[in-house]
Amino acid sequence: MRVTAAALAVAGLAVGSGAAGATPSALGSKHDRLVTDDGWTISLEASELTVNPMSNLANSASSREGWISSKVQGRISGRGTEAVQSAILEHFLVVGCQVDVSDGATLGLGLQVGPTANVTISGQPSGTIGIGAQVSPSITMPLKPGRITEISLGKKRLQTDRASVRVKRARVSVDGCMGPTTVRIIARLSVSTRTADDTINVYSARHWL
Repeated sequence: MRVTAAALAVAGLAVGSGAAGATPSALGSKHDRLVTDDGWTISLEASELTVNPMSNLANSASSREGWISSKVQGRISGRGTEAVQSAILEHFLVVGCQVDVSDGATLGLGLQVGPTANVTISGQPSGTIGIGAQVSPSITMPLKPGRITEISLGKKRLQTDRASVRVKRARVSVDGCMGPTTVRIIARLSVSTRTADDTINVYSARHWL
């Protein structure tokens, strides 16, 4: 299948679209809380949310680059009637790719991209953080056009009544996508007792990369 730059522009997917080189955009903090059936109050907050699109170093029409910062924190308070057996805080980045042009489609002028559309995140904690934290150099995930890809930025088991996971200026690189590419931060807190399981989620606003 051949996809020319002109055809993409007609479809509203102009080559090089996006907010490349934009200044950092601070997103509003998000918070939620609930009281479980056995009396615990669980609360979740996503804050320090920033997305900064940057000019792609390769000057590729099918690549996006930028960095994201965010902090998620969860807390358990109150006096429940059952002991908490487990509580897990999770930190995610979701990425949306509108059109995948990585299957050999040409973009005009003989330009051709690689075999797989993907997103790479570097400068974040490992996606399997437990009691002992560790650092992972990067995570690369394949992207599907028209779908949302969820990538773990950190996972922390609560050892006390609270926990947090912070990512500061993690680099995000998306390759093999044409048209708008968007990102969103998600935080999730799951708490389990002998009698109840509860999960709350908060979502940032979406932002163009």
